[in-house]
Amino acid sequence: TVYFTRGLPYVIVFLVSLVFFNRMGQSNSTITLITSWAFVPFIMRPLLGRFVTGYATKRLWVLAMELLMAVSMFGISQSITTPYWEIASMLFIFTTACAAVIHDVAVARFYKLSMSRKLPSLSSVHSVFLLMAIVVGMGIPLMLAGNLEVLNRVVEKSWVTTFYFLAITFLLLFIYHTIVLPRPQDKPSIPIRSGLTRRWWLETKTTFMQLPNYVALLLFLLLFLIPEGMFIRVAPLFLIDPGSNGGLALSPQELGLVQGTVGTFAFIAGCGLGLSLVRRDGLQRWLWFFVMALTLPKFLFVYLSYYFVSTLSIINICIIIDYFGAGLGLTTYIVWLGFCTKGKHSTFTYSLGTAITAFSMVMSGWFTGFLQEYVGYRKFFLMVAISGIISFIVA
Repeated sequence: TVYFTRGLPYVIVFLVSLVFFNRMGQSNSTITLITSWAFVPFIMRPLLGRFVTGYATKRLWVLAMELLMAVSMFGISQSITTPYWEIASMLFIFTTACAAVIHDVAVARFYKLSMSRKLPSLSSVHSVFLLMAIVVGMGIPLMLAGNLEVLNRVVEKSWVTTFYFLAITFLLLFIYHTIVLPRPQDKPSIPIRSGLTRRWWLETKTTFMQLPNYVALLLFLLLFLIPEGMFIRVAPLFLIDPGSNGGLALSPQELGLVQGTVGTFAFIAGCGLGLSLVRRDGLQRWLWFFVMALTLPKFLFVYLSYYFVSTLSIINICIIIDYFGAGLGLTTYIVWLGFCTKGKHSTFTYSLGTAITAFSMVMSGWFTGFLQEYVGYRKFFLMVAISGIISFIVA
């Protein structure tokens, strides 16, 4: 349940919030700009990670962040009917993103403290519950909001109830974890302003710079996912936008089914197959196949945008192919990130690697909405498909 809670805020911040702002009448440029700011806490992950290790216990951080997420969801529900709802919602979503990063770091370190080394690895169980969080976090809130919109005929009241539901969910998880989480021996380590932190940073930088062709590695981590970062911001908006705006006019319930259920399971299958192929044959053998699987399915969205496909089965097939390919392509990135961050201080180095990833996603997302509004969905998806050349070059 802790790992389920770990995955839930990511879905809310980066997927549910897109639909929420769209249904509340915001433009695509505003939506992509707001959600891009939510990646900033992930850039700050190494610094936030040092706060977790340097002050208070990991258990306290886990519980405090779950309570903060519940408060943030309640804050959004209360602000929706006010004149300043947009600024308030943006601040609460940013707070949720900060809490998600700190919770993520605290859970990883708390697990190491709590579990005996003699016990078998539970990584597969963790993966199941993280992926369950995507299915539940994307599917249930959107289906709830969509059905309430049909019943109430009012968008605002429907989303008030939806965020109430999310607030209660986080609150119940917080209460449950307060009762059941173990209390391992845990003392704050070294404060963030100590000399050891500076030494860690110097050792981490030196270790990375000693890797062969480290400039090429850095460019790969920074640029490989830029086309995907542009795509994931706009694709849900395209699916839910009305036909008058060039979208496919899916209802929130249909979007929850297409992305939260069908797409998620296709993504899981792609990741699973990709990791099994890498374990068996190594990454080098499958590299170009994985890169093609990530980039070429974007042409399916060019097809959907040009022909205004309204048949749900065809849309689902396109989503399955794209998400399955994204799972394969992301395998390349995950394996390479693990290679670049192994060695001494691997946890801290991995935080730096994910910070580079977050910076890449911010770069690719800030002006994506403005670009889409300027050129339209058709030309935008064509540009995204062609920009897959960037992924091939850095690979």
